[in-house]
Amino acid sequence: MESVIKLLREKNRYTQVKLAEQIGISRQALIKYENMELEPPLSVVRSLSKLFSVNYDCFIDNKLPEESNSEETEMLSQLVKNVKKLNDSEKRAVFEMARIMANS
Repeated sequence: MESVIKLLREKNRYTQVKLAEQIGISRQALIKYENMELEPPLSVVRSLSKLFSVNYDCFIDNKLPEESNSEETEMLSQLVKNVKKLNDSEKRAVFEMARIMANS
């Protein structure tokens, strides 16, 4: 069974190095959490929860959140299609704006 941390990391296209940097831990610690050798401390669970916009329960129960409703899914699908049309610089700008908005 894969850890929800690894699944969310991969789903959100983070490398282990980038995710570890983003939440302020070492890559080695992240590997241990992903391999379920150690349970992450509450501070890490909070950081992951905020970063991936999921409830703490996901990490406690090691279960991905339920899929969003069909309207949200359609909007996200359309967003992905539109982002694919952008050049790399425009994509980075969009992702940076989304990151800033998510952390507000």
